[in-house]
Amino acid sequence: MAKSGKSLAWGLTWSIVLPQAVIMLAGLTLLGIRVQNDSVSYIDLPLVQHVVDSFKPGADGGITLEPSEKVREHMAEHPGMWIVARDEAGHAFTHGKPPASLQPLIDRLPHLANSEIHGATEPFDDTMSVRRVEWPTGYLHLMVGGAPMSKSNGLATVIAAYLGITLMLPCIIASLITVPIMVRRSMKIVRQVAKHADAIDVEKRGARLADQTVPREVQPLVRGFNAALTRVSDGYDIRDRFLASAAHELRAPIAILRARIDAMDPGPERTRLVGDVARLWNLAEQLLDLQRFNGDAAACQRLDLAKLASDTVGDIAPVALEAGNEIEFNGPRAPVWVLGDALALSRVLMNLIQNAMMHAGDEGTISVAVNSLGEMTVSDEGHGVPLEERDRIFEPFYRTRPSSRGTGLGLHLARQVVERHGGGIDVTDGEKGGACFRVTLPLADASRR
Repeated sequence: MAKSGKSLAWGLTWSIVLPQAVIMLAGLTLLGIRVQNDSVSYIDLPLVQHVVDSFKPGADGGITLEPSEKVREHMAEHPGMWIVARDEAGHAFTHGKPPASLQPLIDRLPHLANSEIHGATEPFDDTMSVRRVEWPTGYLHLMVGGAPMSKSNGLATVIAAYLGITLMLPCIIASLITVPIMVRRSMKIVRQVAKHADAIDVEKRGARLADQTVPREVQPLVRGFNAALTRVSDGYDIRDRFLASAAHELRAPIAILRARIDAMDPGPERTRLVGDVARLWNLAEQLLDLQRFNGDAAACQRLDLAKLASDTVGDIAPVALEAGNEIEFNGPRAPVWVLGDALALSRVLMNLIQNAMMHAGDEGTISVAVNSLGEMTVSDEGHGVPLEERDRIFEPFYRTRPSSRGTGLGLHLARQVVERHGGGIDVTDGEKGGACFRVTLPLADASRR
């Protein structure tokens, strides 16, 4: 089993996401270094949160502060710490003494959003933090100051954490979700080309992939594939010309050999040679059939499969009887109309009958039958075909017995002809223990529809 390749979609995704992450991380690092080198103060964010959690509505609806242990520790550490609170009902709370410079902002506290002021010079009196939180009367607006911290590394960490969570992480997650989707949509045309390539039958000449509709980046691959198809087609053409020439050249020697065998005295050796020459003649004609008939509907004729089979059995019956076989035919009285080439299909049937004669040991009965479904069967009373070899016997030059008189081409050529008629051929167990070859052809009416 071929090993699955790496996903192009995920490869492109990581190629986009990783540089983004590196650039953002580098930016945060540079920002942290710059902040660390500056003299900047700030109110510790956990302290602000502790102050927010310490406010409770009073019994009279006012604002009360119940300092937590952390808040008391900060108040003890920073005696100048101050807190101002306003709610939307007009209640106010003040702890400590805010600097006069911030009084205008305190007056407009209900109109301020979450924000901070970072003092740049000691004693950092203007450093403060504003928060707006939900409150029973709407919102509670807080301003906390007087407890500045000037540890630049701490501020850098806060900024880096804030930007990393609010900017870097969402961008990476969004890229991991959207980029694969966009890449897969862009690769849709590639999947269509692959589907088209998978459906190409190399036996049918001229099949190519369209390269005008694919992206420029994929066009070299499509053109390379088409070039490979052209080379395969050229190889088939060379093979076909060789086989056609060989079949034509074999006709004359086979005819001479047949004439000389006909002049021999009757006997077992003559009978065997007659059968061998008949097989050679049929093989040469089938090679020509493959060159002449390519499955085009224009080359097909409406013919009665039952009559064709009956005539073929009548033609080969003398050879079969002389070889020691009995041969019988069963078919419907009504015509079984199919579309095809009469000579090619007749030689397919003759090939199967000759194959049955050879593998039945020149004895027993060979049964040929046609039914109304377009099926034609040839059964013998030989040893049959082992299950593991039933697919391989249709391969070229394959023989179930190396000592067999056959060439290993007959069944392969028969399958080629049948498939060009849009049908199929297989082998099963015969009713009398031998092999049963079944040819299935589409009916004329069905093919026209």
